Amino acid sequence: MKLRYTFSVIGLLLMSQNTFADEGKQLFDSYCAACHGLTGGMDMDKRVAPPVAAIRVHYIGPHAEKDDFIAAVADWVAAPDATKTLMRGAINRFKLMPPLPFPREEVEKIAAYIYAGDLEKPEGFDEHVQERHGKGGMQGNMQGN
Repeated sequence: MKLRYTFSVIGLLLMSQNTFADEGKQLFDSYCAACHGLTGGMDMDKRVAPPVAAIRVHYIGPHAEKDDFIAAVADWVAAPDATKTLMRGAINRFKLMPPLPFPREEVEKIAAYIYAGDLEKPEGFDEHVQERHGKGGMQGNMQGN
């Protein structure tokens, strides 16, 4: 009986994590993809913001722990600050994004998706990272993506 209960609890936890990740992707698609999605590819003249894959690359280095990463992204979305950016080149190119009034809980779900989700990368993204950050540079931070 204990074993069955243990497997039931594990199953529920796994399902809730998948639901959490799915919800984060859905929220990203609704709130963020218009600016941080694939539109424009790696042609920065056709983009309005950096691709989400670049956000992961820049944030996961200094915020490798999931909770720290989520907090850093959520704090940024609530109050973007050019003096605290990890993406100076993006601000130079696209300007500072406005603070967004989304519920923190939803932004944290989006950040969890960015941290561990299967992100789509624009064609040419890996080459861009290698060119800017060298072989193995930040590209290793894409967690297999």
